Amino acid sequence: MRQEIALKKIVEYVARKASSLAQKYELDDLVAPSIAPIFEKSVEKMASMLVKRNNGMRCNLCDKGPFTKRGMYLHLIRVHSKDIEIMVQEELKRLLEVIRK
Repeated sequence: MRQEIALKKIVEYVARKASSLAQKYELDDLVAPSIAPIFEKSVEKMASMLVKRNNGMRCNLCDKGPFTKRGMYLHLIRVHSKDIEIMVQEELKRLLEVIRK
């Protein structure tokens, strides 16, 4: 249950980062402090994959837009939260494999 809550907060964190909105949480509060600096780079990568920035923000997953910052965030959370969740889970698995080696 706690993992589900943390995952939803990470999804929100990624969507906010992609939308250029201020964060409600620090990444250190959501993941282990030992992987937070590494995971921050992954969040940046995921955020850049979600949004195209030309003449406003457009969704890179479904090509809808242009959106304002808030509109982009709401679109990502309402329409693509499962997609972002899968991206986050895959990235966390990858990072944990790298750390274990």
